Amino acid sequence: MSQPEANSNILIPHRLPFAFSATTGGYARLWLSNLVLSVLTLGIYSAWAKVRTLKYLYGHTKVAGGRFGYHASPIAILKGRALMVGLFVLWQLSAEFSPVLQGLLGAGAAGLAPWLAVQAMRFRLANTSWSGMRLHFDGQTGAAYRAFFKSWLTLLLSLGLLWPLATLQKQRYLLPHSRLGQASLAVAPCSGQLYLAGLGSLLISGCYAALVTLLCWSLLQIGHSLVSGDATSTLSSTISIVGGAIWLIATLGYTSLSIRNVLINHTSLLLNGRHHTLSWRLPAYQRMEMALINTLALAFSLGLAWPWVRIRTLRATFGQLTLQGGADLAQLYTQGQSQHDARGDELAELLALDLGW
Repeated sequence: MSQPEANSNILIPHRLPFAFSATTGGYARLWLSNLVLSVLTLGIYSAWAKVRTLKYLYGHTKVAGGRFGYHASPIAILKGRALMVGLFVLWQLSAEFSPVLQGLLGAGAAGLAPWLAVQAMRFRLANTSWSGMRLHFDGQTGAAYRAFFKSWLTLLLSLGLLWPLATLQKQRYLLPHSRLGQASLAVAPCSGQLYLAGLGSLLISGCYAALVTLLCWSLLQIGHSLVSGDATSTLSSTISIVGGAIWLIATLGYTSLSIRNVLINHTSLLLNGRHHTLSWRLPAYQRMEMALINTLALAFSLGLAWPWVRIRTLRATFGQLTLQGGADLAQLYTQGQSQHDARGDELAELLALDLGW
C-alpha cells in the first residue's frame, strides 16, 4: 500500500473522514465459511475465524490515506480462549468441593481483572496497525489497579448511580496509554452527557415496548386464527418470550450506540500538544431505527442476517465518523516510523494471549 511521502510539506485537510469499503456479500461469504469450519472443528477454528474476520474488516477501514490492519496469531487467541475456558470449568467444579472455595476463586478472578485488562490491551493494540505503523499500549499494571478499583468503588458507594463517572475513570486510564507513534488518545469530561444518554435510552425502551407489544398482539391474532386448544397457550408463551427478548436486545443495542456516541465525540487524538477531535454524528432517531431493525432482522432470520447487520452498523459508524485534524498529522508518518515502541509487541508475543476482550 502506498502512503503519503513522509516529510513536513504533506498537507492533510482539516476534516478527515473515515472510509469503510467492506460489502455485505464479501463479509457473508467469510462469515459462513468461518461458521462451518468452527462447527466442524468443535470451535477450535474460531480462533482463525476471528483473525480472518478482523483482517477483513480492518483492511476495509481507512482514514487520512492510511489503512488499518490486524496481525494477531490465531494460536495466541486459541491459547487465551483455552485458558479462560479451563479457568471457568475449574471454577464450576470447585462448587462440588466447597462453595467457599468457589467464592474465593471468583474473588481471585475479579482481583485479576485489571491485570488481564492491561494484557488484553497490549495484545490488541500491538497487533493493530494504521498505515503500516503498529499501535501500542504503555499503561502500567499498578495504575490499572488504581483506576479499576476507583471505578468499582464509585459504583459500589453510589449503588450504581454514578456509572458515568465510573466509566470515565477507566477510560481516562486506558485511552491516554493507547498510542500511535508519539500520538495518544484523550477523553474529555462527559458525565452529564452520559446521564442524558442513559435517560434517553429509558425513553426509547418505552417506545420499543409499545412497538413490540403491538407486534406481538398482531402475531397472536394471526396465530389464534390458525391454531386452537393447548397450542394456543404454547404459542402465546413463545411469542411473549420472543417479544421480550427483542425488546431487551433492541434496548441494549440503542443504549450501546448512545454511550458510544458520547464517548467518541469526547475523544481526541493528542499530537504535539494539539487535540484532533473525533466527531460522530448519528442522530437519536437513526440509532433507534438501527437498533430495532437490526434486532428484528436477526430474530426473524434466526441469526442469518448477522452479516447484513454488522456491515450495516459499521457503515453507519464510519460513514459519519471524522477526525478534525491539521497539517501536523503528517508527523505521524515520520514519528510513527522512527520512534515506534516495540515493547507492546514483545510482551504480546511473550504472553501470547488474547482474552477476547
